[in-house]
Amino acid sequence: LERFFEPEAVAFALGSGGTVLSEVSGRAFCWLFFYVAIVLFYNTIPSMVDAYCAWKYPKAPSTAVPHKLVQNMKSVSHHAFPLYVTVPLLTDWFMVRGWSMACHSIHECGGPARSVLGCAAYFLALEVVIFIDHYYLLHKLDLGKRMGEHAFHHVYKYANQLNCFSGYAFKPQDGWSQGMALCLCTLFTPVPVYFVYLMEVLTGLWTLYIHCDVAPLPWPLMGCDYHYIHHRYNWYNFGFMTVMMDTLFSTVKHPKSDAFELSRGIKPMPEAEKLRSAELSRAILEKRGTDALRQDDADGETSATDHPVAARCRGGTALHGLEPVVLQA
Repeated sequence: LERFFEPEAVAFALGSGGTVLSEVSGRAFCWLFFYVAIVLFYNTIPSMVDAYCAWKYPKAPSTAVPHKLVQNMKSVSHHAFPLYVTVPLLTDWFMVRGWSMACHSIHECGGPARSVLGCAAYFLALEVVIFIDHYYLLHKLDLGKRMGEHAFHHVYKYANQLNCFSGYAFKPQDGWSQGMALCLCTLFTPVPVYFVYLMEVLTGLWTLYIHCDVAPLPWPLMGCDYHYIHHRYNWYNFGFMTVMMDTLFSTVKHPKSDAFELSRGIKPMPEAEKLRSAELSRAILEKRGTDALRQDDADGETSATDHPVAARCRGGTALHGLEPVVLQA
């Protein structure tokens, strides 16, 4: 930039001018950079993943998501992006203000051994904080359910309503609250900042992946097959990348052996599910999706033990001693 503008003007615009106005300008440029990055990412990577899944697994339910529903997901996601990108913005701001414990180099973190321990501690902190946010704030506490509006994301409930485009389709404050762990954990964890940025990028990719439901991962990772169960019942499998916290809190639900065949279309999606999915998709497009979700969840509570989807979970019955929470819009 200094090839085209005065060095003082560049420093001021990027936040190094030493004034409050300069800092505000720097934060604005930082926000714009991240916003452009996420828009470019969302308009390229999900389409590529979706095309690959359609080619590789043409019978998978996730390749049969209606086009209008995908457009709805895109609209919801783009509406939320301006707030989402404040997460990496805050990561950088905490560093600038000196509040973050993240360090700029391995040497600054105390050497290789301490850096590795810091990365492990940061990842563990993410697992704990994201679970607490997702389980308690967004699924259990009435105030959190009303303010977070997590039900807005859970309207995508059935296998043929979920693909990588649904991964970012949250209410802005909902997706933001789950992403905030990435910057907040730097306030008390001495971790190389490059690992923090790596985790922010991986979280973006992970969010797309867990909504595809065609490529399960080995234990103890919380793969797409686990996340499908979470969407299907509005319950279970609240964790981040592993089943650790769900195991500790007895909220884990493991996929059954035939979940793989169902997710890839080797076994057909039950007709009853297709009908209920079509009704819910219609309601989503008519802007009454959360009301329809509550009714669908209520219907599911009374018939879950006999429902065909119960076959995708280990334990014999769908509820397995826990009541699925009907989220409030």
